[in-house]
Amino acid sequence: MINYQKIFEAISISLHVSILSTLFAFLLSLFLGYLIAINKFFLKKTIIACLASLTSIPPVCAGLIVYLLISRSGPLGWMEILYTPSAMIIAQFFIIFPIMITLIINYIEDEYPRFRQELNSYGASKRDLIFLMIVNKKNIYFTVLLIGFGRAISEYGAAAIVGGSIDHVTRNMTSMIALETSKGNIIVGVILGLVLISLSLTISFVMSIMKKKDHV
Repeated sequence: MINYQKIFEAISISLHVSILSTLFAFLLSLFLGYLIAINKFFLKKTIIACLASLTSIPPVCAGLIVYLLISRSGPLGWMEILYTPSAMIIAQFFIIFPIMITLIINYIEDEYPRFRQELNSYGASKRDLIFLMIVNKKNIYFTVLLIGFGRAISEYGAAAIVGGSIDHVTRNMTSMIALETSKGNIIVGVILGLVLISLSLTISFVMSIMKKKDHV
C-alpha cells in the first residue's frame, strides 16, 4: 500500500531545503559576484579559477566536508545540527554556491564594461551601474536561480550523508527513492521520480522562455 503522507512529506522536505539553500547561495553569489567581478585586486584570477573548479566537486565529497565540520568532534559540532534539515541546507549550499557565483561573475565580466562605457557619460556611479545591470537583466538572475534550484533538489549524496534520511525529518525525495526502491516499493520510487522529472522539465521550459525573452 502506498503511503501518500510520506510521499508528500518527502516532497515538502525537498522543497523546503532546496528553496532555502538556493536563496542563501544566490544572495551570497550576487553580493560576492559583483564584489569580485568589478574590482581589481591581488589573486583575483586565482579566486575565480578556484570557484570555477569547485563547480565539479563530487556531491559526496561536499557532504563529507560538511559532515566533518558539523559532527560532534568537528569545529562546528557545538551547533548540533547534524542529521537535521539545516545540515542538508548547508550541504546543498556548498554544492550550488560555486555554480551560481561562477555564472554571475561570467555575466558581470561580459556586461559590466559595456554598461560602464554607455553610462559614464551620464555621470553614473558604480552603484548605479550595478543597479541597472540587475534591473535590465533580471532574466539572467532568474535563470541562475533555476539552475541552482534544479541542482539542489536533485542532489542525493551530500544530503544523505549529513541528513541521515530520517523519516519525517530529513528524508527527502532522492533519499526516499533510493530507500523505497531497495525495499522493492518500485511504485513509490516511480511516483517520486516523476515528480523530480516534472520539476526538471518545468525548470528547463521556464529557462527556455527566459532566454527567448532575453534575446527579444
